[in-house]
Amino acid sequence: MSATPPYSLRRRLVWLLTSTVAMIWLLSALVVYQRSLGEADELLDAQLTQVADTLLAIVAGGEVEHFVEELEDHAQRYPVPIAFEVWRNKHGETRRLVTSPGHRGFDTDIIAGFSEHPHLGARWRFYAVQDNDAEYRVVVGQAHAARESLARGIGLSLLIPAVLALPLMALAVWWGVGRSLRPVEAVARQVGALDAQALAPLDESAPLPSEIAPLHAAFNALIRRVAEAFENERRFTADAAHELRTPLAALKVQAQVALRAQTTDSQQRALVQVIAGVDRMTHLVEQLLTLARVDPQRQDTVPHPLDPAEIIAAVCAELLPQARSRNQSLAVDATPGCRVAVMATWLQIALRNLIDNALRYAGEGAHIEIRLSRSQSGCALRVADDGPGVAPDLRSQLSARFVRGETESEGCGLGLSIVARIAALSNARLELGEGLPRETGAKGFSATLHFNPADPGVEA
Repeated sequence: MSATPPYSLRRRLVWLLTSTVAMIWLLSALVVYQRSLGEADELLDAQLTQVADTLLAIVAGGEVEHFVEELEDHAQRYPVPIAFEVWRNKHGETRRLVTSPGHRGFDTDIIAGFSEHPHLGARWRFYAVQDNDAEYRVVVGQAHAARESLARGIGLSLLIPAVLALPLMALAVWWGVGRSLRPVEAVARQVGALDAQALAPLDESAPLPSEIAPLHAAFNALIRRVAEAFENERRFTADAAHELRTPLAALKVQAQVALRAQTTDSQQRALVQVIAGVDRMTHLVEQLLTLARVDPQRQDTVPHPLDPAEIIAAVCAELLPQARSRNQSLAVDATPGCRVAVMATWLQIALRNLIDNALRYAGEGAHIEIRLSRSQSGCALRVADDGPGVAPDLRSQLSARFVRGETESEGCGLGLSIVARIAALSNARLELGEGLPRETGAKGFSATLHFNPADPGVEA
């Protein structure tokens, strides 16, 4: 499947903004043009009325002959776009007194006021007026073509500057969009300059637009998660190589002893040591794989609250044969009703590691107690034993990887590290302290998981 070719965000924004503004400008121009036609009609109608009233006043004052001479002289130098004629009704006889130069007479049926009639094969608009005695009558007219030409001239005088400004507007939009996208280009350069072998968050000192800041923050969060995953992988590889090197060497030695044994008893003892070494390596590999599975996970959604009582009972029943093989006892006090927000699988892994840790380190015949208690601050799951215990200055180190207590054991030092990691991912707290009292007066070791109260609004 071929990848979708990239497109220019700047070009798309420029086209979108320019076309949108151009369409708005076009609609505005049409409105302006229509409005200019209406304004021109009103202006020309006022002009017709003014000319007619002026002519009527002149002829009524007896200055017709003088006006005709001036009109002919003016028409030769300045053509007038308005045609007119003056009629006089005297003693029942109507005759034309004055006609505009170069004009043929109008029809005689033109009514008073404004009207439109065909004249000389075109549409004309007329205005007729007469004096109070009905002796003089003036008719003025103008071709619609002249009126429309004037309106178009007004409209074009408004549109031409806008047309010339459109390319300048497109350039301004191109420049503005390019300037606004500079932070995006800066972030892209920072991402392109990242070193895959040494990931570091992007520079957060420069101010960013609110539209880009979430993307920048998401990049940094992703970089931190990837860097942490790489670090976990490198740490896991180094830890696994370090911890597996010694058991493998021991297995090789025991296998060589078995090959060189001269008697059956010696060979049998060597093979028993080989099997024990394989068991220890099996446990170590299982713990390493569990830790690798827990390490990179993130709890992006809040898990449904659950009651740990059933999980505690199931895990204790699973590990009871291991306790009996060492003459150890398990006491469980887990009353149902406590609700904690944790994934069931993670709780099983954490509890299994806590109990297994107690079984391995408490010693032969030890007593181990698993207690689930509830308080206003949440729920606490405590696993305590009456074993040799751990010195206070060493407890803080036990949650680190491959750190064991002071006693000799077949453990690999990963159990509490896994529990600590699950606690961190579950918004819980792991507390290491003193355990159950022994006959000597000393106390054993305990590990307690403190869970926050479950949100009552989240149902199981």
